[in-house]
Amino acid sequence: MVTVSERNQARIVLIAAFILCIFAKGCGYQFAGQMTELGNQYKSISIPMFTNNTSESTLEKIFTKYFREEFIQNSNLPLVPSREADLIILGKIDGIKTSVVSYREAEETRESRVTIRIKLKCIQTSDNHVVWQGNLSYYEEYFQDPDPIITLQNRQKAIHFIAQYLAEEVHQRLAAKF
Repeated sequence: MVTVSERNQARIVLIAAFILCIFAKGCGYQFAGQMTELGNQYKSISIPMFTNNTSESTLEKIFTKYFREEFIQNSNLPLVPSREADLIILGKIDGIKTSVVSYREAEETRESRVTIRIKLKCIQTSDNHVVWQGNLSYYEEYFQDPDPIITLQNRQKAIHFIAQYLAEEVHQRLAAKF
């Protein structure tokens, strides 16, 4: 049975949490994953398909997908076609490398690492001014399996993780710039 004092305590906690949220919002604090505005001078952004300078097919689709999703979910700028955008993010996948991290037995790989390098430019379309550019890379390990299909799936998961991480990183850097 719930007593009156327990109900009052629950109400006090809820009211305190509500007040805390109001004050946190008012002082400019944002919870993780939320995006500050990318400057008032920009009203839209475009992220065309990345170019892929590697022999690994589909990387451009994976990276473009994660970058678009990041800006759609966490930005105040709508994603539009390039001809309508105030900002364009141009991405190029410049390299991919796989290396061995650990072995089970002699010559049998247990864990591998995939590293991906990308080059990015953020261009203001009104005058083609490069607002931001950077070269980034990131890596992720994945387990080898006796079944090559599982190893391929593990590698794909690692690639998707890298694409998502780099999209979040670029988004944060651009948000900090403005």
